[in-house]
Amino acid sequence: MTESEPYPRSLGHIGITVDDIDAGVEWYEDVLGFTHVMGPEKVHANEGHFGKLVADGMSGFEWMKIAHMATGNHVGVELFEYDTTDGESDPDVMQPGLNHICVQDPNIEALATKIDETGGNQIKDIWNVYPDEEYKMTYCEDPFGNYIEIHTHGYEHGHANMTY
Repeated sequence: MTESEPYPRSLGHIGITVDDIDAGVEWYEDVLGFTHVMGPEKVHANEGHFGKLVADGMSGFEWMKIAHMATGNHVGVELFEYDTTDGESDPDVMQPGLNHICVQDPNIEALATKIDETGGNQIKDIWNVYPDEEYKMTYCEDPFGNYIEIHTHGYEHGHANMTY
């Protein structure tokens, strides 16, 4: 591989904005099983090194709270709450931007039920991804309105050598 050739990079983390970071940490830990790594910490824009760093990357706030979590396969999940955060997410899947996150659970029915029982919502039926295969999926929302897809199998298993 030469320097000019692309190569598969790892996904390090994703960021999700919630309107109550403490509730977000608790929900993502209790319902999805993510590991709480650090925070929540309150950061003021342009105060100290990290405050300057995040103000440069995400301008337009006076303060923000950030918490770090990790999935079972070590992908980071950063939860954010800003001084201006209000209401629920209203993702429009037809517009550019983050569409959804996806978690894997072999007991898709139990996780969708748990999401329903803890303030989230199962918004779609459970489907077999391919008619003659055991791979299942559904869509839910977390209590903050962010879309969460659930698959019973890993990405490569669910898509390798399959056609729509």
